[in-house]
Amino acid sequence: MKQVLLIDDSAVFRDYLKEKLESHHIGLNIGLGQLDSISKIRSIMPDLIIIDFTSSRNFLLDVLEMKRKDPNARDVPVFLLAQKIEKREIVRLSEYGIKKIISKPLKIDQLLSEMTSILGIDFDIDETPCILEARVNDNIIFIEIAQGLNRDKIDLLKFRIRELIDLYNIPYPKILVMMTDLSLSFVDAPNLELLMNNITSSVNIKNRNLKILTLDSFIREFLCGNKEYADIQIVTDLTKAIDSLLKDVLPTDDASTLISERILSVDETQLKKGSSLEMRFRSEVEAIASSGRDIRIAVVDDDVVIRTVLTKTFQAIKAKVEQFESGDRFLPQGITGKFDLVFLDLMMPGMNGFEVLRNLRAQGVQTPIIVLSAVSQREAVLKVLSTGVKSYMIKPLKPDTILKKTIEVLQTAF
Repeated sequence: MKQVLLIDDSAVFRDYLKEKLESHHIGLNIGLGQLDSISKIRSIMPDLIIIDFTSSRNFLLDVLEMKRKDPNARDVPVFLLAQKIEKREIVRLSEYGIKKIISKPLKIDQLLSEMTSILGIDFDIDETPCILEARVNDNIIFIEIAQGLNRDKIDLLKFRIRELIDLYNIPYPKILVMMTDLSLSFVDAPNLELLMNNITSSVNIKNRNLKILTLDSFIREFLCGNKEYADIQIVTDLTKAIDSLLKDVLPTDDASTLISERILSVDETQLKKGSSLEMRFRSEVEAIASSGRDIRIAVVDDDVVIRTVLTKTFQAIKAKVEQFESGDRFLPQGITGKFDLVFLDLMMPGMNGFEVLRNLRAQGVQTPIIVLSAVSQREAVLKVLSTGVKSYMIKPLKPDTILKKTIEVLQTAF
């Protein structure tokens, strides 16, 4: 049996990798501390060593130095997992024959693909198109699923939920699962059952605190026909679902405000709190950038700084960007339907974003639209979402966050 040694502080990632490797008959050993890690390198002689480089630099460098001095362990390949490595550190690490540096939060398909090349075992990654995101705001876990059900992502979701519960110290989390873009049939039943079992696997999650937002008749029939999912509320109205979840979280005075990134934006604090797992696969990002398709994006905003930042951001996916400083200038081009995606500000002089949306829908234009606005009032958000807008994101946001949402929407559109 092949052996992997993992030196990592994240219990959630350790448990995920252990379950994944054991299903392929690969042993996972955990190095706890310097002496234990060095001892296991020598005694186990692993086929691969994976080290989290976000721990103590001195500790990890000592381990690598002792490995290099051991003639039996010197050639064992090493993967480093790191959120950020300075150039001077990369130069220093080159002395230890590091095989691969993989950025965190981890894109699991990238890790498994790299492990395949070392271990010679095909992990057979599920390539079913699937958008699956999980995030926390106000102790509510929002899970958004679109396109389809991917078993690898569903397996990962169980550990992602556990990580979020630990990061935010949520004793009894409330969960909203949004599946409004899914249309399933009986052939999807095994994956749907796996999804529900993984969502409810934590003892902290009670059915009464779980809501499913869906318009699909099969999902409704499947859940209603299974006694294990009793007390799970199935809803078709986003407004009512949000109101019912927030009523026990927010003071009454705050009920008039909907912080929309709870649903549709990435919570930036997750990165600060040490998130180790990424629900998006690397292959999805690469697929957009290397699709060979001429991606056309319109940026409609009266702020020249915003327009410039977005234009530079979309260079990562080789998109052609046209900038418009007002709704009046954009609309004649927008109604042609020539854009793959539109970024739209709401508050602009002349024709504002609400009027642009109304005119586009009146003309039957179905171009995906992401609203990027400083307006966060509940009524404004719901008014925009009711027009079919794909996402409502509150300014300011980091370029990486915007790019993630862009890729998600484009994947669905393509």
